[in-house]
Amino acid sequence: MEMKINTQLLKKLREEKAWSQEHLAEVSNLSLRTVQRVESDGNASPETKMALASVLGVESASLGAESISGTVQESTKPRDGSKGFFTHFFIYATVNVGLVLLDLHSSGSVTWSRWPMMGWGLGLVTHWIRVRKSLFGKSDEK
Repeated sequence: MEMKINTQLLKKLREEKAWSQEHLAEVSNLSLRTVQRVESDGNASPETKMALASVLGVESASLGAESISGTVQESTKPRDGSKGFFTHFFIYATVNVGLVLLDLHSSGSVTWSRWPMMGWGLGLVTHWIRVRKSLFGKSDEK
């Protein structure tokens, strides 16, 4: 089943990353001919549409032909993850304050609450590194 893709938006997103058609084909694991065909006539399989959306950092639905406009819509902007990071950090801090208070109340000292704090903290640090990498990756390209 063929799907229509907004060719103008696809080209714009590719060019914003300063990618050639060859590079887009390589990173999306598609053939160069497939990328050329999609950019020229806008026909793509659902799998091709998903692969292109994934490497361009947008949602698959935003590449549809019905989203034709001169500007990139909010849902098609690549996500840097900074908003998600701050939400993650707030939840981490809130839950861990509660765990420490519970630990202090039950045992009189911080004993077991440090383990979930450290484990979750490792995930938070990993998230922070990915956010910084994506933010600095964008600024290095300019």
